Amino acid sequence: MVDARIQGKSGELVEPYPVIGHLVDTALVCGAVWDGVLPRGQRQRLAEGLGLSEADARATVMFWAGLHDLGKITPQFQDMILKARAAHRGFLGEAKYAHDRDADSRTAPLRHEYASHAALPSLLAGLGYPKAGRPASLLLTQVAQVLGGHHGRYPRDNELRDLRDPLERCPELGAEGWAEQRKEHVQALYGVLGCPPVPPSRALAVTEAVVIAGMVIVSDWIASQEHVIVAQQKAAAGGGGLFTLPGLKAQARRMERLAPKLLDEAGLGTVAFKEGGFGDLFPAIDRPHPLQLSVEAGLAAARPAGPGILLVTAPTGEGKTETALYAASVMGAACGSSGVFFALPTQATANQMYGRLAEFAGRNLLASSELTLLHGAADLYTPYADATASAQDGTVEPRVLCDHTPDGLKASGVLVEAGRWLRARGRGILAPLAVGTIDQALMGVLPLKRNALCHFGLAGKTVIIDEAHAYDAYTHALMLRLLEWLGALGVPVVLLSATLTGTMAKGMMHAYLSGAGPSAARCELPAPAYPGWIYASADGSVTKPASPVVSEQGRALGMDIRHVRHTTDPSVVNGRMATLLAALEDVADAGGCAAVICTTVAEAQQTYQALRAHYRTRFGDGCLAGDDRADDDQEHGDWGAGPLLRLLHARFPAGRRASITAEAESWFGRTGKPGTRRPVGPRGAVLVATQVVEQSLDLDFDLVVSDLAPMAMLLQRAGRVWRHRHPGPPRPGWARGPRLVVLAPVNEKGELAVPRSWGEVYDPALLQRTVELLDQRRGMPVTVPDDVQGLVDAVYAEEFPSVAPEQLMERDLRRLAGDMARTALADMVALPPPRKVVSLHSLTTSDADEELVRTRLGADSVQVLPVFEDANGRWLDAGCSHRLPVCGSRADGRFTVGEVRELLNHVAPLAHGPWRAACGLAHQPPDVWAKEPRLARLVLLPHSVGNRGRVQGAVVGDVRITYDRVLGLVTERLD
Repeated sequence: MVDARIQGKSGELVEPYPVIGHLVDTALVCGAVWDGVLPRGQRQRLAEGLGLSEADARATVMFWAGLHDLGKITPQFQDMILKARAAHRGFLGEAKYAHDRDADSRTAPLRHEYASHAALPSLLAGLGYPKAGRPASLLLTQVAQVLGGHHGRYPRDNELRDLRDPLERCPELGAEGWAEQRKEHVQALYGVLGCPPVPPSRALAVTEAVVIAGMVIVSDWIASQEHVIVAQQKAAAGGGGLFTLPGLKAQARRMERLAPKLLDEAGLGTVAFKEGGFGDLFPAIDRPHPLQLSVEAGLAAARPAGPGILLVTAPTGEGKTETALYAASVMGAACGSSGVFFALPTQATANQMYGRLAEFAGRNLLASSELTLLHGAADLYTPYADATASAQDGTVEPRVLCDHTPDGLKASGVLVEAGRWLRARGRGILAPLAVGTIDQALMGVLPLKRNALCHFGLAGKTVIIDEAHAYDAYTHALMLRLLEWLGALGVPVVLLSATLTGTMAKGMMHAYLSGAGPSAARCELPAPAYPGWIYASADGSVTKPASPVVSEQGRALGMDIRHVRHTTDPSVVNGRMATLLAALEDVADAGGCAAVICTTVAEAQQTYQALRAHYRTRFGDGCLAGDDRADDDQEHGDWGAGPLLRLLHARFPAGRRASITAEAESWFGRTGKPGTRRPVGPRGAVLVATQVVEQSLDLDFDLVVSDLAPMAMLLQRAGRVWRHRHPGPPRPGWARGPRLVVLAPVNEKGELAVPRSWGEVYDPALLQRTVELLDQRRGMPVTVPDDVQGLVDAVYAEEFPSVAPEQLMERDLRRLAGDMARTALADMVALPPPRKVVSLHSLTTSDADEELVRTRLGADSVQVLPVFEDANGRWLDAGCSHRLPVCGSRADGRFTVGEVRELLNHVAPLAHGPWRAACGLAHQPPDVWAKEPRLARLVLLPHSVGNRGRVQGAVVGDVRITYDRVLGLVTERLD
C-alpha cells in the first residue's frame, strides 16, 4: 500500500502534497503533452523507436514521466521537506523508516533527481525490463538517466550494481520501509495507468531520449504549478484521499480532464495552417515572384513525405521570407511537424520578423496559437512587450513556476500572442511559433543545463534559418552541428541567403543530410544556382528547379570604390569625411535620400557629429539638421533648412530607438505603405547608421555610402539602394540608377590600412580581397543577380590573383588559422554528433551561464539603465523630471507589468567588456527589483547632473559611458 504521508511538494502550501499525487499528476499531464503538444511525426518516431503502437507508446512514456520524482522517497528529502512541518513528521520515527542519518551527514547531500536515477533500474527490472548487457546500452538505464535529468543535467551512467541493489552504491536512498515504498509507488502508478507494456526495443536513440526528456520537464513544470496542486488537494480530500488504488484512479481522471486546459493556459500546443498553394497563403500578393512560383512547383513535384532541407538563394526583394513560410507549411505537413521557429542573426532582424510572422500566422492559422520573440532584449521590443499589455497592466510578473494565466486574458478570434507562462526564461522555444536569434537554437548543441527543452521545442517545428551567410567561423561550425542534430531529429529546415558561397551552401545541406541518415549523407548535391533553390529529402532524393529561376530584381548596380584616409576631419584631402561629403553633395544640393553605413557605433556617432557640424556651417542659422525636436523639422521643406539628418544604431534605449526606427521607416519605407512620407523636394534626408539597417529594416535609399566590408556584406547593403520598384518612390534628378559608394581605408602608400578602431569586426584578408576585386572592375556596374554568386565565391577562392600577394598570403594565413581555431573551439564545446553520443551525461556537462554563451555568439549584450543623479535623488532622464522608482506601486512593492514595461523603455544594450567586471554596488538596481525577472539583471549607469544641468557620464573601470539623447550611449576610454 502506498504511504501517502510521504510528501513531494511543500513550499507555501497550506498542507504538503504527497509524492504519489504528483507522480500521477505528472503522468497524466504527460499524456496531454503527447496528445496536444507532440506533433504527429514525433509521436510516430517515438512509437517506432520503442517498437510499440502509438497508444502503448503514449502510456509507457506517461509512466516514465510519472516516475521522475521517485527519488523524493528518501530520508534526506523527507527530512528536508518536512523540517518545518512538525505535524507531518511523525511517521519518520516509525521503525520501518529508521535510517542512519549520521552516515548521511558524512557524505554530500543526495539530490532527489539523482536518487531517482539510482533507484529506478532495479525497479524497472522488476517489471520485466531487460537487464542483460552493458548497463549504458540498456533501455532501463536510459530511462533512469532521462528521469534523473529532469532538473536539467543528466547524471552519469548507472553502474552494474544499480541493477542488483542500488543501496550498495547509494545507501542514502534508505532501506526497508523506504525501499518498500519506492516499489509500492511504482506499482501504484503502473496500475493507475493500466500496466503499460515493456517496450521490445533494447534501447532508445539519443534523439528519442532527449525529446522524452523535454516532455518530462514540461510535464513536471505544468503539474507543479501551485494552483494545480491546490485544486488536486481539495478534490482528493473530498474523494477519499490518495491511499487506495480507486482514490488514485479518481485523481488520475481529474487530471486527465484538467491537463488539456493547463496546456492551453500555458500556451502549449500545435498549430495547423490553411491548406493550399502559395496564392492561398498570401492572397495579397497579386503577382508572385518567379522564385516563389518555382519553389511552389518544385515542392509539388518532389511530394515530400518526410523531413528534408530546402536551400533558397536569391537577392533581396525576391520574396525569400514568404517563400520560406510557404515551404515551412508544406514541409511541416509532409512529415507531421507543427509550428515554426524563424532564426535570424541579430535582435533587430528578429524584431522585424516577429511582426511578419504574426501577420502570416494571423491570416493562415486555423486556430489561435502562441508566438514568442526569443532574444535577450525581447522585452524591450514594444510590439512584443505590449502584446498582452491591456489585460496585464495591473498584474505582476510571474516569478515562480506556479504562475497562472486567468481565463479572462483569453479572447476570441485567432490570436498569436505569447502568454506569461511562455515568456518565462527558458520556455519560449516551446511555443508553437517562435522568432528569435540563432543562439536560441544553438543552445541545443551546447552542453548546457536543460538543453532538452530546446531539443523538444525544435523537434515539433520547421526551422527557418535566415541570413545563413551572416556568421563567423565559430558560429558557423555550431550551425553545422545544429543542422546535423535537426536532421537526426527529423526536423524540416529551410535555409535562406542572399550571399552564400556555393561551398558553404553545400556544406550546410550535407551536415543536415548526414544527421538524417547514411543514405541521405551519400546523395550528390548540385551546385546552387543564383537565384535558385535545392530541396533534399531525408531519404536522399534531390529536387532542383525544372528551369532557371528568373530574377525580377535584375539591374545594373553602380559600385564605386574610393580609397580614403580614415579620418573624420573634412579638411584632409582624400580623407574619409571629405569624400563622404562629396558623395552626399547631390543630396544636400537637390534633395533625395541617402544612407551612410559605418562599421562601429563610435564611428557612426563621430560621422553624424561631423555631418551635423558641416551642414550647420554651410546652411547657417536656419539649419535644422539633426534636430528632431524642432517643431517644424519634418514639415520644413526649404533647402535652407539643410538635409534631414538622423543617427540609428543599437545603443539607444528601447523607447528612443523605436521612435527613431519608426521615423526612418516613415521616410524611407515602402511607397504606399500607411504612414510613409518620403522626403521630396529640395530638402534631402541622410540616415547615418551601423549594420542595423543592413538586414533588419525594409528601407529604400537613392544612394548608399558604406565603409568597406567583405563583398557579401556590401552586396547585402546594396539591397537597400533602389530597393522598391513596384511601385518605386519618386527619385531625384541626379539619381540615374542604384549606386553604392564604398570607402576603403588606405595608408599614404595607397595600401589597405584597416583602422584599429574596427577591431575584429571584419577579417583583413577578406577586406583586401574585396578591395582588389572592386579595383579590378574599374567602376564597371555589377549585374544583379548574374554577377553576385561569382563575386561572393571569388572572395573566398583558393587561387586569387592579388596585386600584393605576400601581404595577402600573410593575412590569409592569419584568417585560416583563426577560422581553424574558432572551428576547433566550436567542435570542442559542442555536443557530439547524435550518432556518436555514448551517454546522455555528455549532453549537459557545462556550467557556463546561458547569457554569457549567447553573448559569445554575438546575440546578446548587457542591458543597462542610464540613471541621472542630482542633489534631489535619482532620475530616469537628464532633465530630472522622472524619478527612478525604488519599488513598484503595489502594496508588496512589486511592479505591475505596465510599470516594468515603462522602465524597460529606458534600457539600452551595451556589449560585454572589461567594464562589466568593474561594476560594483553603485551599478546594482534597488533591492526590491530583485523580485522582478525582467529588472533583476539590469546594470545601472549613474550619471551626475550639476547645478547648471551639465551631465557627466558613468565611470566604470577605465571607461566613461554617457547617454546622449541624439547620440545614444557614448563610450570613451579614460587615460
